[in-house]
Amino acid sequence: MNSIHAIVACAAFWALFSDLEAGEISKIPLRLTEGGTAENPAVFDGKGMVIDLGVDVTDHAWKKDGEVWTSTARLSGAQPMTGGQFTGLFVDEIPITIAREGGKRAIAFSKGHLYAQPSDLKPGQMGCTSEGLIYFRWPEGKRPGDARIYVPSKPGLSCVTIACSHIIVKNITAMHAANDGFNIHGNWVGIRLENIRAFSNADEGISAHEEVQMDVEGAEIAWNGSIDGGVADVGQSRTTYKDCIAHDNIGAAFKFFGVSHSVSDTAIYNQEKDFFIGEETVFKQERIKRESE
Repeated sequence: MNSIHAIVACAAFWALFSDLEAGEISKIPLRLTEGGTAENPAVFDGKGMVIDLGVDVTDHAWKKDGEVWTSTARLSGAQPMTGGQFTGLFVDEIPITIAREGGKRAIAFSKGHLYAQPSDLKPGQMGCTSEGLIYFRWPEGKRPGDARIYVPSKPGLSCVTIACSHIIVKNITAMHAANDGFNIHGNWVGIRLENIRAFSNADEGISAHEEVQMDVEGAEIAWNGSIDGGVADVGQSRTTYKDCIAHDNIGAAFKFFGVSHSVSDTAIYNQEKDFFIGEETVFKQERIKRESE
């Protein structure tokens, strides 16, 4: 990230938390199951609500060895992640990735879960002991005393789950889920997300599966911890994204498998990869603004 983008990203993150003081914050996941019709879709307007499933563990009695901190008890919600997930903790907005290792120095937890030794961690990585204690090395740019530490409240939970057709969901921020910010499974159609934000979730910010048909307009997808992408739409899904911003996600900005997908009028920055596209997936991109432009 260049210095301008770093300033903008940090300012946006802390502006969000300033706004929360006057807004509605929910610690309860939202599941939407009542849709409408194609002519008269249901509307869920969050009116700026924030669904934050994180638990602040900054003041936990951490065992501190320089930049490597280890919990002294099992933390609420913190459990070993399956092989498909890569984040289990956040320092401010930054996802701390699980360092998996298969060599002799690896720490085995159970069912084949392997984690790098504390001394082998790179900045911004974490692991888990056989007793279920988590340890991490502080990420670059973050200092103890100046940053907060969060874990998701419960494994497998998404902030917003949509299980119906013909619905408009808008004006919601979803963050600190152990799974996705916005999760859609099934053969639902006519789903539309408007003016939403998916920040600092352990898996994807937005993820459509199976035969979902969805349009997204006006989303910011940032600091999500999945190795796949900030967005990962798979299966036989069909989705469009317009007027979005994707940045600082661990994986690609967008991962698309499925029938067809498009991204237009969207800014992408501070991503190692903008798009990861399945071989037989129809994909179209228009008017993408990138970091170098």
